Amino acid sequence: MRKFFEKRDLLIFLIVLFSIGFSFVVPRGNGEKVIVEGKDFRKVLEKPGLYDITENGRFLMRVEFDGKKARVIESTCPLKICVKTGWVGPGGTIVCVPNEVIIYFEGKTDYDTKTW
Repeated sequence: MRKFFEKRDLLIFLIVLFSIGFSFVVPRGNGEKVIVEGKDFRKVLEKPGLYDITENGRFLMRVEFDGKKARVIESTCPLKICVKTGWVGPGGTIVCVPNEVIIYFEGKTDYDTKTW
């Protein structure tokens, strides 16, 4: 008859426990930089704050980055769809077609797509 808890079971339990703990300790390093790309520029947002996005001296939009998410809070485009998109996190994208600007997070995410 088998014992309830053997040495092999303890080893498996410790491996699983170590794997779970390791996943919380190791930083994933994804989605920490926001890239704002336009027709003639590319801007990297690494620190939280408000950023004015201009192209050839012309104001296009103001982007807010809080360190984990980004949003457009002001834009010169007529329909303001980029502003209405709201906050996006890693894996999300904001596109402003009239201003020809795309905002996305750099790095690999844990998933290919996100639906809501």
